[in-house]
Amino acid sequence: MSLVTLFVVPFAVSLFICWLMIRFGPKDTPDGGRKTQAAPVPSSGGVGVLSGVVASAGLLALLGAPVSDLLQSAPLAGIAAFAVFAALIGWADDAFGLPALAKLVALLGGALFGVLMGPQPALLWIGGGSVALPWMAAVIGAAVFLFVMANAVNFMDGANGIAMGTALIILLVLGMMLVPGTVFGSGDGAPTLMMALLFAASAALAGFLLWNLPGKLYAGDAGALSIGALIGGASALFALHGPVLIPLTLCLPILIDVFMTLAWRARHGRPVLKAHRDHAYQLLLRSGWAHAQVARLWWGMTAVCAGGVIAGPFAAAIGAYGPPGLPLDVIVFAGLLAAGIWLWVRQRLTLGRQLETTANQ
Repeated sequence: MSLVTLFVVPFAVSLFICWLMIRFGPKDTPDGGRKTQAAPVPSSGGVGVLSGVVASAGLLALLGAPVSDLLQSAPLAGIAAFAVFAALIGWADDAFGLPALAKLVALLGGALFGVLMGPQPALLWIGGGSVALPWMAAVIGAAVFLFVMANAVNFMDGANGIAMGTALIILLVLGMMLVPGTVFGSGDGAPTLMMALLFAASAALAGFLLWNLPGKLYAGDAGALSIGALIGGASALFALHGPVLIPLTLCLPILIDVFMTLAWRARHGRPVLKAHRDHAYQLLLRSGWAHAQVARLWWGMTAVCAGGVIAGPFAAAIGAYGPPGLPLDVIVFAGLLAAGIWLWVRQRLTLGRQLETTANQ
């Protein structure tokens, strides 16, 4: 596997297909509420991202890599099936519009089908030990997580660069964790192929971001749902080989904002499924922050989580430092979770209240 097939090809293909989507793809039109653009913007840039990944996989197959193992490996086949299904649902929503509840039901069913194919982490590694799960609990837990990540990335896809840039960092770091020769990279089989797909997806996202950051193209549901599905699937696959809290830590900047915002809306009697502008990143946009500033903030928080993972549980797993048995994965996850919740609550009590007061005047 060369740098050309893993990075250059998916980047170039994504860049080109995204250009085609700008010219011929569906448009995301303003709605006078959650959507902040002043005019219709080309959407479904996720088609370019997926095209880059497929092109990289095809080239790997031509060069003799065992990409056929993708269909023979239950965990990878399940992940691929759900990512493609999520992309199709997203494309249908981008092009024609789908009822929110119908889309959620379809995604949950797709996640369950993907997990029944695999992966099913029946043994979770946490804090230096393992927790055995019954088969049904493993299936339901993995399906729910795939469903949650697909929707969470979609919820966060409301500012140029924020969701897809954050996803790029998450996928790149997870790919690094699976590099052959590391403690979680076996050197063959599903982990190595997953590493290749994650690197290719990261490069394809970089190609998309060149159009997205200036506001010329949106990922659309096709991109956000499929990339979220890929993150969820990669996290579930990683849980088969390493500490489950590593991917969860990487996803904290997305998950904290999504769950805290939904809980806040439910507590205040506001509909959870209705589109809104109550996420933490949306409050910053409403207060005058530029899209690039908000994106850089979320990239920075994700980089901090990545640094915590690399300097903590991953380093301990390879014996770089730390006394045996010290649950660094738990310590890092709990610390960053507490910090993230504190930041979210602090913003809600200050900036959130200011915006509410201004809106009621």
